[in-house]
Amino acid sequence: MSKAWKLRPPQGWRTVAWELAVVTLGVLLALAAQQWVESRTVRAKVEASKAALRDELAEHYGYAVEFRTVFPCLQAQLHRIRDRVLASGQVLESIPIYNEGDNSYVVRIPSKEFPTAAWEAAVNDGIIQRYEPSLRRQLAGHYTQLETVRDATWANTESEQGLAALAHPLPLDPVVRFSIVTDIEKLSGRLENMDILHGQIIDYIEKVGMLPGPEAAQAITERYGTYKFCKAHGLPMRSFKDAMQAEPN
Repeated sequence: MSKAWKLRPPQGWRTVAWELAVVTLGVLLALAAQQWVESRTVRAKVEASKAALRDELAEHYGYAVEFRTVFPCLQAQLHRIRDRVLASGQVLESIPIYNEGDNSYVVRIPSKEFPTAAWEAAVNDGIIQRYEPSLRRQLAGHYTQLETVRDATWANTESEQGLAALAHPLPLDPVVRFSIVTDIEKLSGRLENMDILHGQIIDYIEKVGMLPGPEAAQAITERYGTYKFCKAHGLPMRSFKDAMQAEPN
């Protein structure tokens, strides 16, 4: 066998091993650095997602406080309409109609649409899987409940549109009177259920630790149209302190 095929001396093997170790270490350091950067990026995305959710839940909280504040006013409006229908003779004594910009109504009810963009983004991007299990569970319950509130709000809008007919001197017979009063009682019961749902919304926001300050919620509520309407007409309302109390889920 020629000398060209002889193995390298031990010194050559040590050099190769050293070079291999250096290359391996470099790869490992590069991978560690990449993982560190990716971890920081994910954490940043999670924090940004939570910040967006905090802002979104603050808006939900303001809507919930508003509804619970004006709930007695909503019932008082309906009772006033019901009593007029019952007290009218063969022709309905017309219900007063109120005008606000391009809108006309005989009963003023909040019709807020709860935003869900921050939650949907967290779910679609997979960021929600990075949340703590308890936080993820509470948020899922909260946003699922908003669907029930949304459906009830749409039903309220339809009822409001129907009640607008009471602004006219309608002929009343027992069947018509019964139908009108039944519709009013259904709307009253739905509003009562929504009052509980809005209290449970507050409970969810408390449990996830994203409850905004009460002063901000009060200031926002005082700018909403239904609150201003109820105050202007001297109708009963809850205190802000009572309105901010949660209903356990």
